[in-house]
Amino acid sequence: MLQNYLKIAFRNLWKNKLFSFINIMGLGLAIPFALLALMHLQSTFEFDNFHPHSDRIYRILTNEVTRDGTVTKYASSPYLLSDELKNNYTYIEKATKVVRDFGWELNTPFKSLRVNTLYVEPTFFEVFGFTLAKGSVPVAPNTLILSAEAAKKFFDKANPIGQTLMHATYGAMTVTGVLKPFKKQTQFRSDVMVSMATFDKKRPDAKQTASWGTYETHTFVRLQPNAAPNALESALGAVAKKTNVNLVAAKKSNVFRKQALADISPSVEELRYNPYVDSMQDIYFNFGIPLMILLLAGFNYTNLTLARSLSRSKEVGVRKVMGAIRLQLVFQFICEAVIIAFFAFGVGLVLLYLMKQNLQVQWLTWEVENSTLIGGVFVAFTLLVGVVAGVLPALILSKFQPALVLKGVLGPVSFGKINFRKSLIVVQFVATLGFMFMIGHLYNQFSYMATENDNFNRKGIFNLSLADQNYRLLKDEISKHKDVEKVGLVSMPFGSVPSQQVIKVHEKEANVPTYYYSVDRNFIENMKLTLVAGQNLPVALNDSAGNFVLLNETGVRRLRLGTPREAIGQQVFLNGATPLQVVGVVKDFCHFHYQYQKESLVFHYNPAQFSMVSIKINPQANQEAFLADMKALWKKYSPYKELGYSWYEKELYDRYYPAEDMKMMGLASVIIFVIALLGLLGMVTYSTEKRYKEIGVRKVMGASVWEIVRILSWSFLKLLFIAAVVALPIGLVENMFMNKMFTFYAGLNIGLMGLFFGIVLVVAIGAIAYYATRAALVNPVESLRTE
Repeated sequence: MLQNYLKIAFRNLWKNKLFSFINIMGLGLAIPFALLALMHLQSTFEFDNFHPHSDRIYRILTNEVTRDGTVTKYASSPYLLSDELKNNYTYIEKATKVVRDFGWELNTPFKSLRVNTLYVEPTFFEVFGFTLAKGSVPVAPNTLILSAEAAKKFFDKANPIGQTLMHATYGAMTVTGVLKPFKKQTQFRSDVMVSMATFDKKRPDAKQTASWGTYETHTFVRLQPNAAPNALESALGAVAKKTNVNLVAAKKSNVFRKQALADISPSVEELRYNPYVDSMQDIYFNFGIPLMILLLAGFNYTNLTLARSLSRSKEVGVRKVMGAIRLQLVFQFICEAVIIAFFAFGVGLVLLYLMKQNLQVQWLTWEVENSTLIGGVFVAFTLLVGVVAGVLPALILSKFQPALVLKGVLGPVSFGKINFRKSLIVVQFVATLGFMFMIGHLYNQFSYMATENDNFNRKGIFNLSLADQNYRLLKDEISKHKDVEKVGLVSMPFGSVPSQQVIKVHEKEANVPTYYYSVDRNFIENMKLTLVAGQNLPVALNDSAGNFVLLNETGVRRLRLGTPREAIGQQVFLNGATPLQVVGVVKDFCHFHYQYQKESLVFHYNPAQFSMVSIKINPQANQEAFLADMKALWKKYSPYKELGYSWYEKELYDRYYPAEDMKMMGLASVIIFVIALLGLLGMVTYSTEKRYKEIGVRKVMGASVWEIVRILSWSFLKLLFIAAVVALPIGLVENMFMNKMFTFYAGLNIGLMGLFFGIVLVVAIGAIAYYATRAALVNPVESLRTE
């Protein structure tokens, strides 16, 4: 029986090659995205499975219970918990704590990179399976180890051990070791692991008893080989009872729970502070776009199968007269859909391989450990896709009554007054346009961040790292170059995370957090910052220049200094030191992150913190020749150190424009469009084929080719215009959502939306016109003879 189903299915697919090709390619283009989602799902179950004795490792969760009974669940716990467990319970073999920090940026004289950071104890490496390729674990303050990838990015082939990396707040950080490569599927994903002593130095309050109400630490324990897990539960209850007395004033209490290492990912409950661990909601979201693309491809199959319902109706009628029952016909049509799905699966595997070779997107999972399992999942998923795609057409076609079919009175499948097939075409193009509009908004914003020159000037700027150089001598030499217009000095160029300090107006007032830049007046002019009140910093002829500061508009508001004009001449205290006078106020601008809200900024002349020379060059200067001159000049003063430099415009473009991510999203939008176009082509082709006799009659009656093309095309053009009317408001809503995401937003790019809409419309109209014209040019003798 199955053999007959397969034989008939292959005959039908071969007989209708064009429609089979459209269905196979439509599903084949969609399947790689679903396969990626499936691999990502499997990888979440393979998190942290490389650690020794993982069956004895537990993470401690915290339930914060307020006096009114509100419970907040944390994946983290108090800082002091690991020491309490390690020191007082003998059945706990090891205990360690981890603190994650965000927004780190480390610098060498040659480059600046944003990094993921963990504070760890030496016992961390005894509990978990992270091993060193060279060097030693970080113990002393301001020491760290690098991942293998980070070491290569910072130092390439040079030995990183003993080298220093600069941090805006901590200063020099010494590299003590380099980790061996480790799995990406880990909650401890990081580029650098910093000594816990560095955190203790930064946060001495973490060891106070009040810190039992703060949950910024992840605590892990490993039990003794013969210890019962229930014993850990008892210990956690005892610790909570003992330490909750410290939280009476806060009107809350803690409840600690254990969680086995294997149960951490995926997260089945909503936990705060649980980075890099996918929740079930994240998994559902990850399947959203692949399922949408699959649905669009499935629409093609359903649409074309139902469109061909008249062709298949005679087959159904004859088979029913010969004694076939409805269930057999359902199996026959589903069998055809499954065969198409497996052909598409082959196409999808080829595309997945090509995507892997050409897309370097870090957040995608391209491989999993258990290849046998994922292979079985792929096959089962393909079978499911085939069944789901084929079940609706199978149920509808198998329902035909043989008497009506053989009399020829059965019409094409539809649902009452609603033409189901046309509705599917509209849905496909609405989804296509909506997704392309979203990609357009993202491209517009990323391109704006990478190339805009309104917030500050990035054109014609050459940044040179000072390293240990005497900036005065170097600045004087650079200023003499024929192509140099102005030389400025700065502690850290815009685009990087600057130092954070505190400022206040009166000594007894509360501190206001602020970002801090040490600059001279030439740097302000090089960046073309707009002064809304006052004047630039004074010329640095002596140390008195350090008595003045510039604030931004947000800083003036946070310090309650009145209007920008009223702020001029007032005194502020930076880090509680000698009072400084506000000499000018600059317009608010984005200095490093377009998504963050506006923060207070302070510009202060402090030569001790200068680390970069900002050189404004002549726009007509030859950049290669200028770079060669700078290298020669640098070699004169530092013959044993390499020049650290960057062309500012290119550096910021590389920093802000996610080229690989945009390639991935662009590929998805192209595939969605191609799937919709394939469905439209299939419908146009089938429609024109069924109307060959009508076309012949019209031509015999004197209709021109243009009139026939217009008649054949209009029914499909209407669908495109309906899709456009629905999709344009969706694009505007997407823009409003983007506007809320970014503080500094590029705005609505109507031209880009129009371009995408025009591309979709022109290609679709071109395809419709081509097939309609080809049908209209057929000799009426031939079209009438087909009857």
